[in-house]
Amino acid sequence: MNMKKNPRSVQVIPPSGARDGHKIAAPALVTTMARLKTTILIIVGFMAFPSFMMAQQIYTGQVKDSLTGAPIQSASVTLLSSGKGAISDSAGQFSIQASPGEKLSVSSIGYVGTTVTLASNTNLSIVLHSAAGTLDEVVIIGYGSARRSQVVGSVAQVDGKDIAARPVLSAAQGIQGKVPGVQITASGAPGSQPEVRVRGVGSVLGDANPIFVVDGVITSDITNINNNDIASVQVLKDASAQAIYGSRAGNGVVIITTKSGKSGKMQIHLNTYTGFKTPTSTVKMADARTYAAFTNAARAYDNVDPAFDLDTLSATTNWFDEVTHKGIIQNYDLNISGGSEKVTYYFGGSVFKDQGIIPGEDYTRAAFRINNTYQLAPFLKLGNNLNVSVYNMNNKPTEFDDAYRMAPTVPVRFDDGSYGYTSLLSVANPVAKLDLTHDKGDQLRLQGNVFAELKPVNGLTLRSSYNFDYHNNNQKVYTPVYFIWSGQKNDISSLSQSNNNSFYYIIDNNATYNKTFGLHEINATLGYSSEKNRDKSWSGSIQNVPADPNLWYLDQGDNNADVGSSGAILTRASAYSRLIYTYDRRYIFNGSLRRDGSSSFPTDNQYGTFYSIGGAWVISEEKFMKNQTLFNSLKLRAGYGKVGNDITISNLRILNEISLQSKYYGFGGSNTAAQQAWTFDQIKDAAVSWETTKGTDLGLEFALLKNKLSGDISYYNKLTHAYIPVTVPTTFGDQDKIVYSQAADVRNKGVEFELNWQDHTSKDFSYHLGFNMTFNTNVVDHVDGTLQLKGGSLGNGEIVTYTVPGQPIGSFWVYQTDGIYKSQDEIDNSAHIQGAQPGDFRYVDQNGDDLINDKDRIFAGSYQPKFYYGINGGFAFKGLDFSFDLYGNAGNKIYNGKKAVRFGNDEIEAARVDDMWSTDNPNGTQPRASNAIPKPSTYYVESGNFLRVNNVTLGYTFSNTQKWHIQSLRVFASAENPLIWKKYSGYTPELPGNALSSGIELSIYPVTATYMFGVNVGF
Repeated sequence: MNMKKNPRSVQVIPPSGARDGHKIAAPALVTTMARLKTTILIIVGFMAFPSFMMAQQIYTGQVKDSLTGAPIQSASVTLLSSGKGAISDSAGQFSIQASPGEKLSVSSIGYVGTTVTLASNTNLSIVLHSAAGTLDEVVIIGYGSARRSQVVGSVAQVDGKDIAARPVLSAAQGIQGKVPGVQITASGAPGSQPEVRVRGVGSVLGDANPIFVVDGVITSDITNINNNDIASVQVLKDASAQAIYGSRAGNGVVIITTKSGKSGKMQIHLNTYTGFKTPTSTVKMADARTYAAFTNAARAYDNVDPAFDLDTLSATTNWFDEVTHKGIIQNYDLNISGGSEKVTYYFGGSVFKDQGIIPGEDYTRAAFRINNTYQLAPFLKLGNNLNVSVYNMNNKPTEFDDAYRMAPTVPVRFDDGSYGYTSLLSVANPVAKLDLTHDKGDQLRLQGNVFAELKPVNGLTLRSSYNFDYHNNNQKVYTPVYFIWSGQKNDISSLSQSNNNSFYYIIDNNATYNKTFGLHEINATLGYSSEKNRDKSWSGSIQNVPADPNLWYLDQGDNNADVGSSGAILTRASAYSRLIYTYDRRYIFNGSLRRDGSSSFPTDNQYGTFYSIGGAWVISEEKFMKNQTLFNSLKLRAGYGKVGNDITISNLRILNEISLQSKYYGFGGSNTAAQQAWTFDQIKDAAVSWETTKGTDLGLEFALLKNKLSGDISYYNKLTHAYIPVTVPTTFGDQDKIVYSQAADVRNKGVEFELNWQDHTSKDFSYHLGFNMTFNTNVVDHVDGTLQLKGGSLGNGEIVTYTVPGQPIGSFWVYQTDGIYKSQDEIDNSAHIQGAQPGDFRYVDQNGDDLINDKDRIFAGSYQPKFYYGINGGFAFKGLDFSFDLYGNAGNKIYNGKKAVRFGNDEIEAARVDDMWSTDNPNGTQPRASNAIPKPSTYYVESGNFLRVNNVTLGYTFSNTQKWHIQSLRVFASAENPLIWKKYSGYTPELPGNALSSGIELSIYPVTATYMFGVNVGF
């Protein structure tokens, strides 16, 4: 029966068979239908009434971290029945319309999700536990992500908020002490990036730092990234995890993921701090009278008249104090984020200012970030991650060496205002050098990517991205005319300018397939990338430039400008793949394969293959583990792989370098004139290619006691086939008879472990403790050819480091001291160096040939530590929070080059005169006063052990801030590097440098201590 509804009546249309004589009682039918309709509406109304009433309830709540009690921003709150959701704001708060009995799912990145059943209480307090160390933690693994249970390699993850909590420029420094197997060596210089070593040093001549991957952009410098924009940092430590990056991953991979917007209302965060910097530790130098007495005594031994009248000395000048000051450090950061189901956005802006501890130097960086996604259709998403940064820097020379050597008897300025000096020693007035140096640099950098993601079928994602990094650097150095004395003057003003411009891009296309078939799970990645790096630079210099800064240009001097330019283009092409297969969440197989091509190498060697294979057994998923309550997760993993390093030697060395020179050939006769001929300057190794590293990793990951205790124990063993210089016969025609070749094997093997404990004893109190330690053995396994790896010059013709088989890279090889000579008879009856006097060092004749020469040098340790470690912890009580980070290493040595190389009449350390030998103190244990430079010896090799307090922070988060029209407010005080316990007598035991000369302190910018106060505000 078909009915048409009319506002006034009901028309009944009879069936076709009833139209020819059958009659229908229309009024009765209408009455019956009306009653039926009324009855249905009443029943439905009664049934819907409770649900309708329950649907009117508004649930509000706050999401907190179980460990710290801090609010969790951007947590996803979703009704399982309808999919309707909300996002927590900066105070962790949310509101959602729901009914009692419905289930609410709450999740956030880095936390284990939870599901709650709603009741009549509409005020919710939801606590999430950190997923760090658990098998459900999502880990970025390069070109994708996976659950930690699926990762067969060694991958460490650091939350971005832990990095942003420290007042450092680079995220690399922010992870110091937080990741086992990663050694960070930082400098206190403004604008500097620390050295990063992942599981030891393998490359002898090349860059030993890992690559950084920032939102898909591969780079070596991350000082342009604002730490508050970072969501997380992952460190890929072994070959099985690194192989997806192939020829670039030999020294490790650090993946940085920046923040993105979330669906929900707009959130605004303002973070700022300000403070000051000072040297963490100093060296006590001799005062004027002690120095003068020492110098007079040294001159007396050389039969030279005294230089000072001790009765007429004026006040002491502390030169270290004169070249340092309290430098101001400031940071201002503002970010805005939010979005809808179709569009998300994140805008960040920051200004970081660091004056450093040297007067006149400063570094200012402004960074702006825009991260967006656009969901154009359910199957299509577009996005961008863009970062623009600019910095300006006033550079000053590092005058700690001159300040260390300058006589304390010399004033900074004489009474007439002119700079102080002395002709007694060849040291420049360091304050004058700072004042007279005009060195400015700036950089514009644009880095980021644009991408498109297409999901044509369930489980398959096609992604295409254009990643780029553009730099434009300028530097200008002006040297004025000045005369302080004949040893410190400049007769002609000069100006030098330089520019470097580079553009690097990667076009990357890949497909990722994730699918579960019953007990089987597949995560497959296949991709291709093409990249190009164009670099060009120019430089110029000119003399007689006016002193007016407005005229510091190359066209303002004389007509003899010296201008040059250079350029280089590097291209790479790569195909890569990875398969992760999981069976029943228990057994995991992982394989990666990458084929790389690079224009850095000769045509025959431009392509290489890199790979990894690994497996894992999730023991905690086995049936026999189901009834136990001790372990929450337990996983055993193993992996093996091969990776490479193509940042080794200059691209020019893939070619034979020749030049036209005049040569004499003695064939007899009267014609003895020189003849021009083409000769080799540098010959190539025809087999030049990547440095390769093959490595094995074994690991055990666990979490127990309701995830309160988690940890990781790993063993690794990797071998790098490294480049070194080897000698070739004279007949090869090479000028220096040295060719760079892969002729050395360097092995790093060790054990690393990490333990983390977190607990909350009450609703208001929680705490956490963490400890990690790495034992590493670095050794040169094998060397082909004639080794030429002497390094570590002291600046006086002496070398102190050798790289030889059986010992670490850059080991100290010096003379062994055996006390001091007490008399001339001792000298006459032993092997000694020429000119030895009583009170001088006695060196051991190791080979018994009655001579003291290079054959008597011994191994005296290296700068490579035997182990390094990190300790961290903290607690939260109601609104109060406290945290600390410590870092240290042990088992390494440092060569105190400053103290060892004392030129005539230089200043001395105060401790130098303690128990010093003299005719009045013939039993003294320290060498006599002398202006001679002693041999490199064990006397100057000191312990490199140290423990540093990286950071201590005390904060307070206010409650009920809505009355101030803000969502959250936290104030804090923090100290960075405030304390260090060390045995080394120099400025700092942390000494950046290349592998061949690391661990020698000559002139180092010391690590600085920073004390600051800050505010975090959320709107």
